[in-house]
Amino acid sequence: MSAPEYPALEIQDWLRVFCYDSYCADAMTSGLTNSKGATLRWQLAVDTLYRLLASDLLYIPALIADDSSTMKSAALDYIKSLAHHNPFSSDIKETSHWYLWDISAKDRCHSLIEKYGIRDLPQGELSQGLVAALHGLFAENQVAWSDYPLIAINTDQ
Repeated sequence: MSAPEYPALEIQDWLRVFCYDSYCADAMTSGLTNSKGATLRWQLAVDTLYRLLASDLLYIPALIADDSSTMKSAALDYIKSLAHHNPFSSDIKETSHWYLWDISAKDRCHSLIEKYGIRDLPQGELSQGLVAALHGLFAENQVAWSDYPLIAINTDQ
């Protein structure tokens, strides 16, 4: 499965939203693509969440550890586990994994939103400065956007 075109505007919108409130992972299965295809929406949610957590833009406040590295590792393991749990399944045991933790914006996210004036941008307007910053952060954290999934979802369930 190839990954879709980089959803820059959608990620910008989600980062803005995360600056106002916390959301569970399931929220990311909507709004990253206009596709009605569940597989694409699932893949985009997993990959985007992983990139945003790996780049220290988001975190899971309930995961408490003695050091930030351990906390980040646990959060990334959680996102990896979502590749094995279909958020669109009719089985509550599958979908419940997507509701385990709230995810919140880190200071770095708030700083980027402020630096590029995202709160003041009209809805639908993309900040090229933010896009460049995200590309840099993703590359720096070895999670650059590509034509292939970062963490392939398991659709054989």
